[in-house]
Amino acid sequence: MPTIDAQELLGSWSSSASRMDEFTLVSDVLEAAARAGHAEDLELERARAAVVAGRPALAAGLLADVDRDVLTGETHTWRTVVAVAAWAAQGDTEALAALIRVGQGMDRGPALTHRYLLAAAAEQAGQSDLADATWREIQETTNAPTQTVQRRVLVADVARRSTTDVDAAGAVVGGTVRTLVEAHPMPEDGLNPTRDVVTRLEERGDRAGAWLLLEGIAALRPLATGVRQMRDERRSGGGWWHERLPGLAAAVLAAALVVVAGLAPLPAWVPALASVAAATVWRRWRLPQGTRLGRVDARLLSQVRAFPPDIPNGHRWGLRRVGAIVTGGAAGFLLAAVVTGVLVEGPLAELNRTHTAAVDAVAWPLVLLALVLGGAAGPHLLTRTLREPAQRWVDEARARTVEQVRGCVCVRTLALRGVEVDAYTTGHLRAADADVAALAPSLPTATVAVHQCPLSGTPWLRVQLPDREPVLLRGTLTRVQDEPERAVGGYL
Repeated sequence: MPTIDAQELLGSWSSSASRMDEFTLVSDVLEAAARAGHAEDLELERARAAVVAGRPALAAGLLADVDRDVLTGETHTWRTVVAVAAWAAQGDTEALAALIRVGQGMDRGPALTHRYLLAAAAEQAGQSDLADATWREIQETTNAPTQTVQRRVLVADVARRSTTDVDAAGAVVGGTVRTLVEAHPMPEDGLNPTRDVVTRLEERGDRAGAWLLLEGIAALRPLATGVRQMRDERRSGGGWWHERLPGLAAAVLAAALVVVAGLAPLPAWVPALASVAAATVWRRWRLPQGTRLGRVDARLLSQVRAFPPDIPNGHRWGLRRVGAIVTGGAAGFLLAAVVTGVLVEGPLAELNRTHTAAVDAVAWPLVLLALVLGGAAGPHLLTRTLREPAQRWVDEARARTVEQVRGCVCVRTLALRGVEVDAYTTGHLRAADADVAALAPSLPTATVAVHQCPLSGTPWLRVQLPDREPVLLRGTLTRVQDEPERAVGGYL
């Protein structure tokens, strides 16, 4: 009776994960296959996967028979190259130098495999410049670079943004923010793309860059509560009002000087200068919130917070923002005018009759101050009205993603992630046959389930890791004929 080729099935799931650059998942599946006795002659593949997954000690152990003489040898096999990469990833500088030399002159196909090993080894060895350059080369020489490669390049770009040119730095940060919100899964459905980039930046000491990205994503996608939580965890102080405390204090001081100028014979230039100074402080001076920002990053912070949110008719955001400023200013003016009117017609009526000029000198600066503060608060209050249009935008984007996996995709797709997984699993796949399901790999910390296509019988492996979006990997189902038992004896 034909039986399933287990090694072929597990290897195909590993291959699908490899095409997505799910390095850890590739290594986990191959190690599960080895534990189950289905990894014959796969030592080299397991070692390569272990290197790119950040497990160089495992790789070195699998290739323990490779002698260190290969570091100065003229010829190499993939077995020796992977062994050298494993040593380099553990901080062996001599091995790293040899690994660089090995890749010189390689053709395109082998060169890509070598670059992955070199990038991963350099990254683990703390050679950020070499790793960044290699990841960027992989991106530039690949027709469709994976999200993993793309995110490594984003980290390199943000970490090396300009510290003198606001426009240049803003282009890098803004482009990175847009790339992350358009990644799969969306920020509303999964945090892995954002968390990966932010964590890597922080590991490199660039907490300011990580914070700028979170602020930008939170501005673009107001319903991405997970991103907002990540941002708030990196803040200290009282939020927007705390950050604007210098500007608020300057505005109040300017208003007080205007009042004093109205009551005492101060030169006219004093309140005028105070007003100009208050406007400058408001625009330029902000208290840091958890991250010490340089001059360029401080200016970038105000820019990324002003990103227009992704909503239908988002091109009208400028008009909405102006409307919010006008509305907030008008509300502040009217409220202050009403309160002032009630006071001067009530408790302060006698004082108003006897000292009208003095009362006006105090009241009008306070009313104008309320107008300014109301106008400043308007855009921030506007964000609270965006829930419905922002939700509509997210629903439309999610629907477009799900639409791509309607029907059978076994021919054109190797793997799916995020909301596509649940849509395809519930909308098309069926439960796997018992003999197929029995071959599901046992992965550490992950929950796995096997499904099959009702048309082709193609097996799909669903993997759910903690704090990650689900991944669905296409496999290959091959059945092999059992060898017939030899007859004992013969014909009678």
